[in-house]
Amino acid sequence: MRKRRAAALILAAVMTAGSIAGCGGNADGGTSGGDSAGGTETAGGSADSYTMFMRSQYHDWIEELNWYDVAEEKTGITVEYVDGPEEIADTYTEVDQRIASGTLPDATMCKLSQAKVYGSQGAFVDLAPYLEKYAPNYLAYIEANPDYAAYVTDENGAIYGLVKESPIFADLIGYRADQFAEAGIDAAAVKTVDDFTEALRSLKAYYGKDNPNYYPLSGRESALRFAAWFGAASYVDENGSGGIYYRYEKDNSFNIKAEGAYKWIETMKTWYDEGLINPSWVEGTNGEGDWESQMLEGNASVFYDYYNRAEWFMSNGGPESDPDYDMQVLDFLQDENGNVMKVTHSLLYGSDCCIAVNAACDEETIAAVLKFLDFFYTEEGMTLANWGVEGESFATAEDGSRQYTADYTTEESKAAGEKRWSFLSDRLTVCKPVDQEAFYSWNTDLIAEAANRCFVDENFLDRPVIVYTTEQEEQLSNLIAAVYESECSGLTNFIVGNTELNEENWNAFVEEMDALGLSQIEEIQAEAYRNTFQ
Repeated sequence: MRKRRAAALILAAVMTAGSIAGCGGNADGGTSGGDSAGGTETAGGSADSYTMFMRSQYHDWIEELNWYDVAEEKTGITVEYVDGPEEIADTYTEVDQRIASGTLPDATMCKLSQAKVYGSQGAFVDLAPYLEKYAPNYLAYIEANPDYAAYVTDENGAIYGLVKESPIFADLIGYRADQFAEAGIDAAAVKTVDDFTEALRSLKAYYGKDNPNYYPLSGRESALRFAAWFGAASYVDENGSGGIYYRYEKDNSFNIKAEGAYKWIETMKTWYDEGLINPSWVEGTNGEGDWESQMLEGNASVFYDYYNRAEWFMSNGGPESDPDYDMQVLDFLQDENGNVMKVTHSLLYGSDCCIAVNAACDEETIAAVLKFLDFFYTEEGMTLANWGVEGESFATAEDGSRQYTADYTTEESKAAGEKRWSFLSDRLTVCKPVDQEAFYSWNTDLIAEAANRCFVDENFLDRPVIVYTTEQEEQLSNLIAAVYESECSGLTNFIVGNTELNEENWNAFVEEMDALGLSQIEEIQAEAYRNTFQ
């Protein structure tokens, strides 16, 4: 079916749109041909294959997907992948190199910003004129989703790259239910931040009295992830912008000018001073392996992290280390009035997994790319990509609802390279819509229940997808490089006590960040919002 091709590392580092290799259905630049593709609701074109450059790990995952093989059979179109580097950042660098050296395959995975910049220079096809003829279902989707249209369309009306939908998810509060019960804590009564803090104190008193290595709350990467609990997440809307929103729409999103920001850091300082949070995490030295060991060995009981991590601990040694080990998920916390403190979440569209087509391709090859993608915007294609094949991976009940019959744990635990049913839509396979309910359900019962309970609109902050100009992206990247780390350092110094936390020092800190560029970042984000939604 698909041929694996090793990608040659091109050493040219010039980031200009140079000569492009002739396009077709093979990596050597020949012209593809063959019978018309069948089995879709799309029209036109006679090419039955095309080549595509992609991150090697993503290609490896594609090779394992049962539903992807079915899609190729139904469309009659074969994609021959050219493997890029394993790391995603290196993949984007190689796109630059291949464009400069003229070794770009028919299609490529790239950043949306790369597609727009190189497309305007003539390296990528403007797909807009071809959509009606070769991808009518995709065009209907674009027309029905103006946010998507605004995102992929440049200021001149050209579409040089297409992006996928992504699942909407947030971090969840995982906790050792067995430890809560043993320490006499009613998890259902943990509703506010104050309740949460009291639960940490009870855990510390019970498990930490004889264990100096025990800290109830632990995690990985940045500990500055609790701002939304205090109404202090970064934002951009019709009224303006606060904090760094660009690239921090979900993770490590905070606004130091928010009314609750001081309370956020004050609370984290309390956690730190009382030994309720792992100090290494706050100080930035607690790696992922450290956190996992702490949770598995009983040296921590609570985390706030990626939505499926509770199940990870259950499946990766928790019950083996302690037969009573029971990881569960709390509800999102509430404010003093009983309203859920809305949290940040992932965006429906992202700029990192874009598909662009080499401008040197003939129309038959352009048609093949678009026809293959178009299939996934038909009812048949959406069902296949999100549920699989009825009778093999899912069943339909009398009321029309669907349930997976393929078992998540069995399928996802298969050895690398083995065929499986998998519906993990937070990675690039093709551009396609995501059935959010299906994505949540394709997990163990623990995560499916928690996701469907917590991931509802009323629990989410508004996180608009903003279109930035190339100039704005460059400005923001430069400014954020200077401001973000300084913000993190300043906030950490308040928490650990290197800087006394008082109103005077806090106001001076905010003024310092503004002078460093924070206010300018906020102005650019607000301008981009206005331009996006005018």
